[in-house]
Amino acid sequence: MSSQKPLRVVVAGLGNMGRSHALAYHTNPGFEIAALVNRSDVPLPEGLSGYGIRRSFEDALREEKPDVAAIATYSDSHADYAVRAFEAGCHVFVEKPLATTVADAKRVVAAAKANGRKLVIGYILRHHPSWVRLIAEARKLGGPYVFRMNLNQQSSGHTWGTHKQLMQTTSPIVDCGVHYLD
Repeated sequence: MSSQKPLRVVVAGLGNMGRSHALAYHTNPGFEIAALVNRSDVPLPEGLSGYGIRRSFEDALREEKPDVAAIATYSDSHADYAVRAFEAGCHVFVEKPLATTVADAKRVVAAAKANGRKLVIGYILRHHPSWVRLIAEARKLGGPYVFRMNLNQQSSGHTWGTHKQLMQTTSPIVDCGVHYLD
């Protein structure tokens, strides 16, 4: 067992991905949740129900002084949140996409370098064993002559509201299609 102190993390965004990351941090002894941040109250799964939800990412950074910021908000806030976290001295994990423009992505990378912090982007499929195998098998077929993308994610009710809001900030081609275009 390591005697090293757990890394304190602020998790911003408590949608599907944010809750998933928060649960992972909650159960990993290498991390301690310093704060959960979301713009509204959301139901928290068992394991997270003991944490309060804060509204202000900036206040959480200033008051909690975390080691890590995990950003799983809507895409149009990724760059600003990441830069603020770097300026507060945090390492940053950010869900894909890193930013919604190339200029913002470059701004995030520059902030990471300027503050000597690590940047990790949640782009996991490239490294998932089944995806690696799929790519290897597809390459054996030769170059693509026809490309068709069919994303079968279905939603209704509250989930549809969330997906409509997501589409206001990120095209589905950027949000999920990047895996297929990769």
